[in-house]
Amino acid sequence: MQIPLLADFPRDTTIAFGRGERVSAAQYLADVEHLAAQLPARRYVLNDCFDRYRFLVGFGAAMRRGQVNLLPGNRVAHVWQQLAQDYPDVYCLTDQDEVPEAIQVVRFPSLADNASNVIAEPTFPDSQIAAIAFTSGSTGRPKPFLKYWGTLVREAQAGGRRLGFRPGARGAIVATVPPQHMYGFVTSVMIPLQFGYASCRERPFYPEDVRLALDASPIPNPVLVITPTQLRACVLDKSALPKLAFILSSAAPLPPAVATEAEALFATQVFEYYGSTETGAIASRRQQEGDRWHTFEGVHVRPHADGFLVEADYFPEPVVLNDVVDIRDSTHFSLVGRNSDLVKIGGKRTSLLYLNQQLQEIEGVADGAFVLEESSDGREPRLTAFVVAPGRTREQLLAALRTRVDEVFLPRRLWLVPTLSRNAAGKLPREQLTALLAQHLKSETAK
Repeated sequence: MQIPLLADFPRDTTIAFGRGERVSAAQYLADVEHLAAQLPARRYVLNDCFDRYRFLVGFGAAMRRGQVNLLPGNRVAHVWQQLAQDYPDVYCLTDQDEVPEAIQVVRFPSLADNASNVIAEPTFPDSQIAAIAFTSGSTGRPKPFLKYWGTLVREAQAGGRRLGFRPGARGAIVATVPPQHMYGFVTSVMIPLQFGYASCRERPFYPEDVRLALDASPIPNPVLVITPTQLRACVLDKSALPKLAFILSSAAPLPPAVATEAEALFATQVFEYYGSTETGAIASRRQQEGDRWHTFEGVHVRPHADGFLVEADYFPEPVVLNDVVDIRDSTHFSLVGRNSDLVKIGGKRTSLLYLNQQLQEIEGVADGAFVLEESSDGREPRLTAFVVAPGRTREQLLAALRTRVDEVFLPRRLWLVPTLSRNAAGKLPREQLTALLAQHLKSETAK
């Protein structure tokens, strides 16, 4: 079956905005054809464009040439070097000045105003591999997950319908997350293409950047796609955001207190997506209505020895995720944590997910995370916490934690730090926390 690149876009409809201009669907199709003719004859492209519209053009042009978009989780040089080894027929399409020296670079070209040309809308087989997303495998090498065009389209349709997107509604989306990340890809690339929504070209980060990007939307009541850390920053800043259709958060757990405060402060609803690189987004929830996740239409879950099994009528095959969940029925579940995040101390059990939520809900905490120190001598593991809390002391934070978690789960060490190095998607990679822990332990030993 053939599926069009644009599902519901009249040619004069705005497909992207930002930097003081709008881009029509007609211009987009013309830009896709213009770029496709200039791309090198390769099998794979690493689309590194920062400008979201250029990413959209690069994605469509690659599809036109039958090229597969590689979507690594970060821009670290050694990850790109591994991709170059595994996919030697790859090049990098970028609009950024600083690029890891690992893959041949093709600079995004200037685009002429050629929208007056009548361009037939491209369609692609649902079985065409549109992208490959990556997670770190057990060896640390990127583990690939094929994303078929038909699967991506149906995921976007199911996820969009759950949030109330309607074809022809002509809404707008401002996303703080990069399009290279699967959360950013589905929300700011695939959903807009399927529902006729306009995407903001920019990638705002700080609260004031978010406000300015929302204010610049040519369509009223835009949707804000954001990470929990950035949403917390907007709440703490008491940002004067314009009227929103709703807020969507994902990529990390959203503390319930942040969701509640955001709804009250911004007079809107806050929804969350649950998903993974393997499956894409599969469920949503609004914490004001309860902690249970509701799977998208056509998605079902059931127990599995290694976690839980996810089935969808648009998946090539079922997928096993290693999160620990409490399955209520085939379409509802609650998240306990990841198998790797479970903590057992003193005969009691919890998860890093729960501990991090309790820490981040303490008044004055801007960010924070627990780390599990594995013991090498057979003793029980110990917990350490890193906290960003200007104006708060270690003693105050520990006292607040005592009112929230069992005594056995209080961190043996609690370090106050100026910031935590989250990536562009708002995640805090385990290897960065481990490195931070090693750095502080070394400093402590040297005293």
